[in-house]
Amino acid sequence: MPSSPLTFYPSPPHAENLTDSFGRQLTYLRISVTDRCNLHCSYCRPASENYQAEARSHILTFDEITRIVRVAAGLGVRKVRITGGEPLVRRNLTTLIAKIAAISGIDDLAMTSNASLLAQAAQPLADAGLHRINISLDTLNPARFRALTGGDLAPVLDGIAAAQQAGLSPIKLNTVLMRGVNVGGEESEVARLIDFAQLHDLTIRFIELMPMKQGLDWKRHYVAIDEVLARNDLQARVAVDAPLVTGNTAARYLPHKQGTGKVGFIMPMSEHFCSGCNRLRLTADGHLRSCLPANTELNLRDMMRQGADDAGIRALLLRAAMTKPEIGIYSFTQGKDQRSMIQIGG
Repeated sequence: MPSSPLTFYPSPPHAENLTDSFGRQLTYLRISVTDRCNLHCSYCRPASENYQAEARSHILTFDEITRIVRVAAGLGVRKVRITGGEPLVRRNLTTLIAKIAAISGIDDLAMTSNASLLAQAAQPLADAGLHRINISLDTLNPARFRALTGGDLAPVLDGIAAAQQAGLSPIKLNTVLMRGVNVGGEESEVARLIDFAQLHDLTIRFIELMPMKQGLDWKRHYVAIDEVLARNDLQARVAVDAPLVTGNTAARYLPHKQGTGKVGFIMPMSEHFCSGCNRLRLTADGHLRSCLPANTELNLRDMMRQGADDAGIRALLLRAAMTKPEIGIYSFTQGKDQRSMIQIGG
């Protein structure tokens, strides 16, 4: 993908926080550490015959990532989330976690994972300073899981249990809604996933499918949250008439009808939550991206490798904040120079 010109921008005077042109303060940095994954989820990764992961030399080193986070913390970033690809395919990830955890000002250090490699990694990650984890889980049907991801469900369930034992909580399960996969008539897994999450004291969040992959038949598989809320099996479990609770994330929450806990709903397609967006993204190959669907990136990696000092990094972070659009529009088409989710960072 074309990179931004490698220009060194002077830092604006007296700029203390990352604030975009619409007054939103950006306190959340999502960092992809790899564009590789051990699974092949159909809505995330381009067809294998067309997809080429970045050369390892193009991927940011742990020291480069740590330096960026330290500068970002000086601009008011307080939350960091490690993503991929699958972050656990990156070797020695605990080293990076420990480096970021030691940075003053970072109050929330989290990770998103498919959990298939988490059983052995959960305790070392917690020991290194990881606070909590979100886990992708789109189906509890082993055959359906294999068809969707190319992998096995059992290691994921083991990873969830290991994360709980390690204290990486609260654990949130992320389920992408897909017609014909986990939603549709009596085959819907919505109720089963809610019951699983409640049984294991987890929070589940249902996410609308986004057109973030070339060649994805998005219209065929897209399910709006409103359709799911109208299902009888969901209404038997969730208080759909209760006021939606908005936290400091994109999710809106409703309480369980019985017992404690809540169910989250993320609606990037049917209800924009852009007004409260507080995040920047750093891709594995070192590009700053201020909005998930907006195809605008600034090349921080090459700028750093050409000798930029911390003031230069700070200036590019501030410039990235100013590129953030008021509303993100999802309009992936094959004719558009867009990157798939695995290349941007989940």
